[in-house]
Amino acid sequence: MEIKEILLRIGYVRNNANLSAREVSMRMGMSPQYVAQVESGRIVLTVEKLMQILEICEFPIERFFSSNIADYHTDNELKTLIESLPLDKKKNIIEFIKN
Repeated sequence: MEIKEILLRIGYVRNNANLSAREVSMRMGMSPQYVAQVESGRIVLTVEKLMQILEICEFPIERFFSSNIADYHTDNELKTLIESLPLDKKKNIIEFIKN
Protein backbone atom coordinates (compact mmCIF):
# COMPACT_ATOMS: atom_id res chain seq x y z
CA MET A 1 0.00 0.00 0.00
CA GLU A 2 1.36 3.38 -0.98
CA ILE A 3 1.57 6.41 1.33
CA LYS A 4 -1.08 8.25 -0.72
CA GLU A 5 -3.55 5.40 -0.08
CA ILE A 6 -2.79 5.44 3.66
CA LEU A 7 -3.42 9.18 3.82
CA LEU A 8 -6.73 8.78 1.95
CA ARG A 9 -7.73 6.02 4.35
CA ILE A 10 -7.02 8.25 7.35
CA GLY A 11 -9.56 10.73 5.96
CA TYR A 12 -12.01 7.87 5.39
CA VAL A 13 -11.57 6.66 8.98
CA ARG A 14 -12.01 10.13 10.42
CA ASN A 15 -15.10 10.86 8.32
CA ASN A 16 -16.51 7.44 9.18
CA ALA A 17 -16.26 8.43 12.86
CA ASN A 18 -17.90 11.81 12.10
CA LEU A 19 -14.90 13.65 13.50
CA SER A 20 -13.20 16.73 12.09
CA ALA A 21 -9.46 16.78 11.52
CA ARG A 22 -9.26 19.46 14.20
CA GLU A 23 -11.16 17.35 16.74
CA VAL A 24 -8.94 14.30 16.17
CA SER A 25 -5.85 16.50 16.42
CA MET A 26 -6.99 17.96 19.72
CA ARG A 27 -7.82 14.51 21.15
CA MET A 28 -4.29 13.46 20.19
CA GLY A 29 -2.87 16.42 22.08
CA MET A 30 -1.46 17.85 18.88
CA SER A 31 -1.88 21.22 17.18
CA PRO A 32 -5.35 21.80 15.68
CA GLN A 33 -3.92 21.47 12.15
CA TYR A 34 -1.98 18.25 12.74
CA VAL A 35 -4.36 15.70 11.18
CA ALA A 36 -5.16 17.97 8.22
CA GLN A 37 -1.43 18.29 7.58
CA VAL A 38 -0.97 14.52 7.88
CA GLU A 39 -3.83 13.88 5.42
CA SER A 40 -2.31 16.32 2.94
CA GLY A 41 1.10 14.67 3.22
CA ARG A 42 2.84 17.70 4.73
CA ILE A 43 3.71 15.84 7.94
CA VAL A 44 5.24 12.37 8.06
CA LEU A 45 3.00 10.01 9.99
CA THR A 46 4.50 7.61 12.51
CA VAL A 47 3.01 4.21 13.24
CA GLU A 48 2.33 5.38 16.79
CA LYS A 49 0.30 8.36 15.55
CA LEU A 50 -1.60 6.21 13.07
CA MET A 51 -2.53 3.82 15.88
CA GLN A 52 -3.65 6.78 17.99
CA ILE A 53 -5.90 8.06 15.17
CA LEU A 54 -7.43 4.61 14.71
CA GLU A 55 -8.05 4.32 18.44
CA ILE A 56 -9.70 7.76 18.66
CA CYS A 57 -11.90 6.90 15.67
CA GLU A 58 -12.62 3.41 17.08
CA PHE A 59 -11.54 1.87 13.78
CA PRO A 60 -10.00 -1.64 13.68
CA ILE A 61 -6.47 -1.84 12.27
CA GLU A 62 -7.42 -5.01 10.36
CA ARG A 63 -10.07 -3.05 8.47
CA PHE A 64 -7.71 -0.11 7.87
CA PHE A 65 -5.22 -2.37 6.09
CA SER A 66 -7.80 -4.58 4.37
CA SER A 67 -7.83 -4.68 0.57
CA ASN A 68 -11.22 -2.93 0.42
CA ILE A 69 -11.83 -0.71 3.42
CA ALA A 70 -15.41 0.17 2.42
CA ASP A 71 -16.54 -3.44 1.85
CA TYR A 72 -14.66 -4.91 4.81
CA HIS A 73 -17.68 -6.21 6.71
CA THR A 74 -19.28 -7.78 3.64
CA ASP A 75 -16.00 -9.36 2.59
CA ASN A 76 -15.45 -10.77 6.09
CA GLU A 77 -18.96 -12.16 6.27
CA LEU A 78 -18.55 -13.84 2.89
CA LYS A 79 -15.15 -15.21 3.88
CA THR A 80 -16.55 -16.65 7.13
CA LEU A 81 -19.46 -18.28 5.33
CA ILE A 82 -17.22 -19.83 2.67
CA GLU A 83 -14.71 -21.09 5.24
CA SER A 84 -17.48 -22.90 7.10
CA LEU A 85 -18.57 -24.85 4.01
CA PRO A 86 -17.49 -28.40 3.26
CA LEU A 87 -14.88 -28.82 0.55
CA ASP A 88 -17.31 -29.95 -2.15
CA LYS A 89 -19.46 -26.83 -1.66
CA LYS A 90 -16.36 -24.62 -1.83
CA LYS A 91 -15.43 -26.24 -5.14
CA ASN A 92 -18.96 -25.66 -6.43
CA ILE A 93 -18.68 -21.97 -5.60
CA ILE A 94 -15.32 -21.75 -7.36
CA GLU A 95 -16.77 -23.34 -10.48
CA PHE A 96 -19.81 -21.07 -10.36
CA ILE A 97 -17.65 -17.95 -10.10
CA LYS A 98 -15.37 -19.07 -12.94
CA ASN A 99 -18.33 -19.57 -15.28
